[in-house]
Formats: sequence, structure tokens, C-alpha cells
Amino acid sequence: MYSYPTNAELAEMVRLLSKARMEHWIGEDFGTWRWWILLLLLIIPWFIWYKYADKKQFHELTLFGLFIMISSITLDELGFELSLWNYPVDVIPLFPRLTSVDYTAVPVIHMLVYQYFSTWKSFFWAMVVKATVFSFILEPLIVQLGFYKMIKWNHLYSFPIYIVVGLCVRWIVKKIFAIAKRG
Repeated sequence: MYSYPTNAELAEMVRLLSKARMEHWIGEDFGTWRWWILLLLLIIPWFIWYKYADKKQFHELTLFGLFIMISSITLDELGFELSLWNYPVDVIPLFPRLTSVDYTAVPVIHMLVYQYFSTWKSFFWAMVVKATVFSFILEPLIVQLGFYKMIKWNHLYSFPIYIVVGLCVRWIVKKIFAIAKRG
């Protein structure tokens, strides 16, 4: 009969995995050119957003960006846990996802698209263009550069997800602000 691991055993496995990740990060990733690129990617997009964001739409843009960030982190974590992909290097060793992209690049790009494409039609087509660039240009590039490793994933799978997430989050934010205006 199979014996399932106890919570204490699982906690110990997590502790050992975190320790191994930290040791690997210190020995292999920290200070490398990939690490520096990820660090810059974590910081620079926020300066770009601050410069170009319409401060009159600050609350709406920020809510949209936070929902995109939450979606990105959640989907990334799910894909990692299901062994669909992994990230050989990260700016912070204790998170098994591409922190610089999930916390910065993706939300900032989405917020700027949200700001500059205000109708549903223009936003939809901007999402299609963004999904095309992300899926078929940026993803293969970050694979080639060693930031991203696909295990059981294909760039084609990402394409509709990028579109659907953007459209759903926009719909949610528009509903929230419509309710706020009525109340």
C-alpha cells in the first residue's frame, strides 16, 4: 500500500528545494548577464509607465495592471507546477517564475495598451498584435537566450491566452468602474 507524504515531510521537501534553489542561484545566476537583464527588466518598465501613463486614469490603469499581474503570476505558477515550463534563471531565487516579466513587463505593457486603445475593437486588435509579438517573437527569443525553457508547452498555446486574459481583465475593470460611477 502506498504511503502518502505527511505535511511535515512535504514541508521538509519544500525547505530543501528552497535551499537548493538559493545555492544554485548564488552559484549560477546571481551577477550573470542574464541576471542583470532581469534586474533591469524589473525596474525600467515602471519608469516608462510613470512617464507615459495618463495620470487622470491612474486608478483604472493601476487596477487593470494589478489584475494583469495577478493573472500573469497565477498562470505562471500553474504552468511551473504542472511542469509545462520552467525558468533557468531569475532575479529572485525563491520564486520559480520569471518575476521581472510577471511583476513588471507584462503589467506595464498591458496598462499602456489599455490606455492607448480605449474602444473594445481597437483594444481587441491591440491584444491580437500583442499576443502575436509575445507568442511568436518574444517567447522564442527568451527561450533562445536561456531565460525560459518549454517542457510540455508550445508558443501557439500562449497566443489565445494572452488575448483572453487581456479582454477578461478589461471587462472586469470596466464593470468595476461602471458600478463605482453608479454608486
